[in-house]
Amino acid sequence: MAGVDLREDLRRGLRRHPRVALQGLFEGPDARERLASALPNFVPFKGGHYAGVLWVLDWDHRLPSRDLILRLYAFYSDDARRAGLKNFDERQAQIGREELFPEFDVPDFGGLVADEAYEAEMPAAEPPKKFRLVSEWRREVDPRVARKAEEIVRISHPFQELASQMRTRPPGLGDLEAAEWSPPSESGHERWGIDVWYLRSFNGMVGEGTAFLVDVEHENVISQRDFQFRAG
Repeated sequence: MAGVDLREDLRRGLRRHPRVALQGLFEGPDARERLASALPNFVPFKGGHYAGVLWVLDWDHRLPSRDLILRLYAFYSDDARRAGLKNFDERQAQIGREELFPEFDVPDFGGLVADEAYEAEMPAAEPPKKFRLVSEWRREVDPRVARKAEEIVRISHPFQELASQMRTRPPGLGDLEAAEWSPPSESGHERWGIDVWYLRSFNGMVGEGTAFLVDVEHENVISQRDFQFRAG
């Protein structure tokens, strides 16, 4: 069975937060076409097709808005889709009850139930540049798959070259870590991959490392990038 066309679903079914609609942002077919044409490739984590999706253009809690959030909630089954739409309707009703005066804050549509949840921050007049997977399960990697991803990195030329330059690396930084799933919408790769992290330094507050994107199915390293993080 064919899945939903995500671009067409956005064109026809985009929901806007009441405060986004109030400002007349992304109104009409031309504006929605700009959003649809900017979408990356979304691939269901469990294979197959999406049974349904929900697109929401969300508010940034500012009037006038400077940035918006485009949210995608994707569902693997009709039951999941119905649960997601029910959750949306409940949140919309809550917003309606609290929508008294424009100067009062109201909830947004973040954190709705879905099999996959993505969000993209975007200027109020421009299409989004990058979607992030925000589902809590993205860091839940099966231990066997995680070890395989780490070993793929360990024997790879990019990692061996990096490790050869890190002979004085403190042992307390740990080993390679299969940290999280990376969807095609973020990586640009055709399949889901795993980000394997390797810390290079950490001073107790700020750390730096290298993330290797691993295609476990084809057993190779697709790309690598440097990252920084702040503790706490």
